[in-house]
Amino acid sequence: MDAMCRLGIVGGGSVGISFLAQFIAHLESGANRAGNVPGCHITLFEPAEKIGHGTAYQHDLNTNLLNVPAGNMSLYDKHRAHFVQWLAAQPEAFLQSYGIRDIDPAAFYPRPLFGRYVHEHFDRLVAQAAALGVQVQVVRSAVVAIARHAAGQEQGQQQGQQQGQDGHGQGQWPKVQTPIQLTDHAGTNHIVDHLVLCNGNLASDKFEALVPCAGFLNSPYPVSALSQAVAANATVAILGTNLSAIDAVVALKAHGHEGQIHCFSRQGVLPAVRSVHPTVMPYRLSRADVHALALANGGRLGLEDVVGQLHKQILAVDPGFDIRDIAGGGSDAVSLLNHDLEAACSGPRPWQAVLAAANEVIDLLWFYLDQPARRQFQSRWRSQWMSRRAMFPVQNARQLQSLIEKGQLHIHGGFQMCEPRANGHGFLLHHRDVAGALQQHACDVVINATGFSQDVRQSSDPLIMQLLQSGQARASEYGGFELDFDTGCLISANGTIAHDMTVLGSLACGTYFWTVSMDVNARLANEQAARLASKLCRQHATVAAGVVVTADVAT
Repeated sequence: MDAMCRLGIVGGGSVGISFLAQFIAHLESGANRAGNVPGCHITLFEPAEKIGHGTAYQHDLNTNLLNVPAGNMSLYDKHRAHFVQWLAAQPEAFLQSYGIRDIDPAAFYPRPLFGRYVHEHFDRLVAQAAALGVQVQVVRSAVVAIARHAAGQEQGQQQGQQQGQDGHGQGQWPKVQTPIQLTDHAGTNHIVDHLVLCNGNLASDKFEALVPCAGFLNSPYPVSALSQAVAANATVAILGTNLSAIDAVVALKAHGHEGQIHCFSRQGVLPAVRSVHPTVMPYRLSRADVHALALANGGRLGLEDVVGQLHKQILAVDPGFDIRDIAGGGSDAVSLLNHDLEAACSGPRPWQAVLAAANEVIDLLWFYLDQPARRQFQSRWRSQWMSRRAMFPVQNARQLQSLIEKGQLHIHGGFQMCEPRANGHGFLLHHRDVAGALQQHACDVVINATGFSQDVRQSSDPLIMQLLQSGQARASEYGGFELDFDTGCLISANGTIAHDMTVLGSLACGTYFWTVSMDVNARLANEQAARLASKLCRQHATVAAGVVVTADVAT
């Protein structure tokens, strides 16, 4: 590297800003110990108008609620109360505009509010970096291609030869990788020494044939636009019964929608409703526990091992645990919702607290699962896991319940297909009822709320396609890119590890599994930020001492 390390961050959503925040914090900590900061220039690539919002936390209706309590939403892994403390510093009128009267770490606040927090903190990060002598530049253009910089390679070889002949390399950073060339949408090239990919969620690829059809919305977001896209008396079909579908239903209700609403999925099951009563956790499964468990099982785990450990934890908190509370009561979505609401309001649900606490180790559990267990989980149990683990708050559950009781909202399982009507107006939705009989419903508007895609092979994103086609990356069987577990570094098509390119967020799901939760992403971002900052500080100290090193980026 030259005297200035060039860091590129692709994506300015919550995950990218979490990495940036924690990287700057680690640089600052290193400066406090060593007395100065290694030279660093950071380029953030984000085409959106506002930094920090992304799709999940964009400006939208306040009905889009966080699915994680505010006290566990933070850009900083080691400072979980950061978001709540930011809230406490806001004017009362500002909080009231988001429907907040009293700040409660256990509350589920509007997602746009978290986006506002990330956006405003970014400005502070730029100032914090500047005080350290670190420049943060924003490029308002998407990266469309990545390649190795040939000229930099030649320069690096020359520098290596020069250092070998002289026996020293005063004033130069050790050259360990060929610099990376990024090409943005405007055709401008940018050179960086280390790259962090935080691209965000991929668009759904499940109903591409319907995208050109009038009345088909390929995403419910922003839900604030649904009132313009959907007539008040239209019959609406929502594909999916997960959290995105709930956002769409609640938004339609907020807009005063009068027409019928039908939600379709294969299972016809809504997510679990999160209890409003806290659970005291006397013990949490630690990473050391998971390592020990895997070691005792020959370095691998089966599904029964993981389920057994979680069950053991639940019983430690609730000796009277009844598995039926997870499975739910009743045979259909309506009775299950009613059961969940009653259970969520009447007392703690310890199994929910245990599953939430497992976020600290969930990547390790996934790492140690053997291939047969992973494949069995993906094919047989993933949808059930999602419906129980991806919980939603009581406020929205009550809204769905009221619409069902009014006869306006209907939840259908056994989804088969959606097709445009022959006359070109509206759609036909086919599903099988509980008896197995084929049923169909005519709808005016269809909203795809099945969530984002995890299959990079089906993505039309130019950068994703270019990375795969060039062989710089390869798809994980379980979603996203294949990565080195210990470092998050990208693995190429030929199996080599790119030690200067790391990945965070949804594109890391195949390696770390549960990258849909902010606390998991903040932890993974912190680990990467700490490694890179430590490496730069070590190299800076070595260069300052006039000693040549060839430390690898991943060490």
